[in-house]
Amino acid sequence: MQTFVYILTVALMLGLPKGKTPTVPGYDWASPKKRAAGPADPPPVAPSVVVDDFLKHLQASDRFDAKQVAFLVEDRAGRENDDLYGFVDEAFALISPEYRAALDKLDSEQVAKAADAFEVLARSDDPYLAVAAANMAASAMVEREEIDRCLAMLDAVLQQHGNIEPYTTAADQFRFMRGYCQVHNLEYAEGYKTLEDFVKNHPQSPERLRITARQILTELDRRAPQRIGDVRDIMNYARRKIANRRLDDTLLARQDEAVNLLEALIEEAEQQEQQNNNGQGEGGGDGGGGGNSQGNKPGQGASRSTLPQGGAGEGALRNLRAKPGEAWGKMPAREREQVLQTLQRRFPSQYRELLEQYYDQLAKDAPSQ
Repeated sequence: MQTFVYILTVALMLGLPKGKTPTVPGYDWASPKKRAAGPADPPPVAPSVVVDDFLKHLQASDRFDAKQVAFLVEDRAGRENDDLYGFVDEAFALISPEYRAALDKLDSEQVAKAADAFEVLARSDDPYLAVAAANMAASAMVEREEIDRCLAMLDAVLQQHGNIEPYTTAADQFRFMRGYCQVHNLEYAEGYKTLEDFVKNHPQSPERLRITARQILTELDRRAPQRIGDVRDIMNYARRKIANRRLDDTLLARQDEAVNLLEALIEEAEQQEQQNNNGQGEGGGDGGGGGNSQGNKPGQGASRSTLPQGGAGEGALRNLRAKPGEAWGKMPAREREQVLQTLQRRFPSQYRELLEQYYDQLAKDAPSQ
């Protein structure tokens, strides 16, 4: 691992030029598809339709307390259609003790335990419960940088229940989180597809989610495959896996991939420098003035022996090749926190309100019973 970090550090110090694409085993970095193939994600279902179908689902099931279900039906009748966004989540906080306990953990900052509890519920054969729990688990997992775990859970929900739109009023959160995880799990084409569909299908989603999605899409459009930005992405991927103690064959393969790519880029830079040196001499420069290293043009890579003169090339490289998620990473900490807050902990205070209303109603009904 120390060797891996050292090679990365050396490569980042070099202003590696654009040139012939080296051959690297593993992922086909040389000819990436910007958008993955396959059908587009569907648009959201109207919240009123989702909620009304959900209530019919509860009434037809024997899993839930009939009085609680009747209370939810009455509560729905008193709401306008534009006040239904969090209804399903609030409902499960009332009718599912396990869901309520997981929310309590999230509310008390026990993020790891909340993620575990919601992940269990996301495996439910009830599609409404599975999707609601997956949304909450995803927020907790992303906060903990458990990106691959989050993506595996979201994909499992899709595999078990199909498109999630009929089962949630928060399809925007599910799709955004999936795209975000795909990109940071180095599944660029899949992430591009998911986030592009998210932007198209959810124009009313919270602004911070839409801005972040557009930033990532812009960075993917600008991505130069098989260059130093890809190495940075792999290194960040490896860092997260190691931090979460997910030391598996995929991690080792990715590290080997980064080392191979770095070696190819360094060799390319050395060959380019040798060609430049051979081409310099009397009349051979383009205003360079001789064969010394001071004749390097802006944007031309510096070798290790001329490191102090490599700044212009490195700057151009950094400007031209943004890595996916870079704008998100450069966002001030408070801005990033606000985006996460858009996704996280919206429901604890809301579900307490609904519980209070329910128990108040029970208290009023008690004398007559």
